[in-house]
Amino acid sequence: MVRRAAHGIATGIGVFAVVAGAVPAFAQDISVAPRLRSGDQFRLEIARVREDASRPQQDGRITTTIDVRVVAVAADRIDLEWTPGVATSATGQIAQDPLLTTAPRALSGMVLRLALSGDGVLTGLTNQADVAPKLQAAVDIVIKGLTEKLPPEQRKGFTDLVAQMLSPAALLESATRDAQMYFGLNGLTLAVGRTLELDMQQPNPLGGALLPALVRIRAESATGDSALFQTTTTYDGAALLRLTRALVEQTGARISDEELAKLPTIDMDENGRYVFDRTLGLMREVVVSRRVVAGAERRTDRWEIRLSKAPDR
Repeated sequence: MVRRAAHGIATGIGVFAVVAGAVPAFAQDISVAPRLRSGDQFRLEIARVREDASRPQQDGRITTTIDVRVVAVAADRIDLEWTPGVATSATGQIAQDPLLTTAPRALSGMVLRLALSGDGVLTGLTNQADVAPKLQAAVDIVIKGLTEKLPPEQRKGFTDLVAQMLSPAALLESATRDAQMYFGLNGLTLAVGRTLELDMQQPNPLGGALLPALVRIRAESATGDSALFQTTTTYDGAALLRLTRALVEQTGARISDEELAKLPTIDMDENGRYVFDRTLGLMREVVVSRRVVAGAERRTDRWEIRLSKAPDR
């Protein structure tokens, strides 16, 4: 087992590449790197699933297709067009929650221009200046519609809270979250049977400051054609407590240290499963589950990403 501290780009993308050269090389090392060519096209199917043990009526599933086109490939850079399709709901009230569906629906048909490093690490969104105002306009409409339904005395606190959760930075993180997950292990080299530990700053699911977390990555198995990686992410409890206070106070309320101590402890962790196609240099499947527990409250959010159409070879 190896442990390293790492910090990614502002939204946590590209973090695993930091350690690509930090572990001694072994004959059975698995390198996660793309084998893309200019003009390649492939399609992903992404499902976002919510399961709430306390409110099962809020369980639901939203699916989206992503069309990806490789614009250019160079030794040190890969440029992609990432185009989300129409977000659809299969079941549940999740489709009625604007805080969950604003970004996916606003992104439908919008071309995100992503830049990867030569070894496939996501380094940025190159047309951010075009994407950000379109997302913000969609959020402004949502906030206006929601606040009009509230009593006047509750509007400011609610607006401030939603504005943080759907801030431009949070929206851009949400806009690229699927790509972050899909390319998240690119740049990594790890021997089968070995586990890597990283102290990292992870994106806050509610917006705001990054959250410290411990990430473990393990190369479980490999064949000539594929490799299986498992990840676990455990978020810092003290940071989650500070997040709780910040969320409460943004509604206009004030909470003392004594009152804060009486609130249920929040535990949040994630588990990921990555199936890497060594021939294509692409993930065949990525499943990431986030579990949040606060007292009797228990909720799981899961992202399922599958390669539904591979590049022609």
